[in-house]
Amino acid sequence: KMLKEEDGVFPHPFIDPGAGYENNLWDWDSYWSAYALYGYCEYFKGRDCFDYEGTRAKVIAHAKGNLLNFFDLQEKDGFIAMVTTAHGLFSSLLKDEHRKGCKVNQHKPFLCKGVYNVSRYAGDFEWFDTEPLERYLKFYEDNQYDGKSGLFFWRNDQMIGIDNNPTVFGFPEDSVADIYLNSFLYTEYVAMEKILCERGQDGSVWALKAEQLKESIRRELYDVRDDLYYSGYIDVKTRKTEIFHHGLGVFWNSVPIKLRIWACFLPVMCGIATPEEGMRMLKKHYTDPAFCCEYGIRTLARDEKMYNTEKSSNPSNWLGAVWIVANYCTYRALLACGMRDEARKMIEKTVLVLGKDIEKNGAMSESYVPETGEPMMYGGFLNWDVLVIEMIGDYENGRTERLF
Repeated sequence: KMLKEEDGVFPHPFIDPGAGYENNLWDWDSYWSAYALYGYCEYFKGRDCFDYEGTRAKVIAHAKGNLLNFFDLQEKDGFIAMVTTAHGLFSSLLKDEHRKGCKVNQHKPFLCKGVYNVSRYAGDFEWFDTEPLERYLKFYEDNQYDGKSGLFFWRNDQMIGIDNNPTVFGFPEDSVADIYLNSFLYTEYVAMEKILCERGQDGSVWALKAEQLKESIRRELYDVRDDLYYSGYIDVKTRKTEIFHHGLGVFWNSVPIKLRIWACFLPVMCGIATPEEGMRMLKKHYTDPAFCCEYGIRTLARDEKMYNTEKSSNPSNWLGAVWIVANYCTYRALLACGMRDEARKMIEKTVLVLGKDIEKNGAMSESYVPETGEPMMYGGFLNWDVLVIEMIGDYENGRTERLF
């Protein structure tokens, strides 16, 4: 039921996050849903009860459809809405707001990776045009990039994926160089370069952009004293020296927002941190009981003052709740540093929390209370919860190579 056929504003088939949603096309949800289903198909390949070829073909068609729908809905300036629904208010709301000149965050940085992943899985790099990808990246560069720090920022705190991320939520517009945003934009540049190489074209300009962004992230967002990557406060609007300021003004590019969220480990997963940094970070912070719990990783460390596990749906609660996508990304970071024992424990914790939910409620949910493993919201959720199969398959087969 995740795999939906063309409907309303969507001329192509697409993937819904699960039973809690109806005819929604979300940016990073569609990315992780497709990625998880590739792993699902490969894990059950060869089982008598599983139609591998038929299921694989359908997953590929819907994964491509996700991206083709986004391309069809793209504005002339490159803007792509984060979420669109087949019918109703959100079928055009974000696009309409953008056209009015309102500050709207565009599609989160998962478009190029989505194209690369399905193309690699299908063995076909000729089904799409690269021009929409280039315009989408240019929109980021023209509207959400700070040249002084070399980092990207959110326009505001609406629909940023980690909905109430305390390093962004409630901050002024155009002021936060989020570690999540910049880490995944780095991998977008990497993916774009690889896409062009697969098509026999020169991708060096994108490789250079990736390297420049990596250098900015390492320079501005890595805290040597804490051994951790943080988001940074930049506030591009307040860099002018006032009439009374005749001495040293603000000459620094960013100020670290020192809150420990799960995304602090993304530079390890994404290949931005060095292996030595990654090992130190994970041993010092991931293994801290304030972060690590029986069911995986808390999305906000328990000893932060914003820590809160009340149920919330809009914004969804990332102030400590266990989300399977955070477990997965941390698992990838652990593997990248060769910490296989800890990676296996993360698989076991993820199986535990999802298994308890299935046994008790007959379904998986979108997020969980870290102290009890009880569901927090949206039963019937599949989406990135299915990544647990990718984790198991990877570990059992000793695979460690995963670009994204």
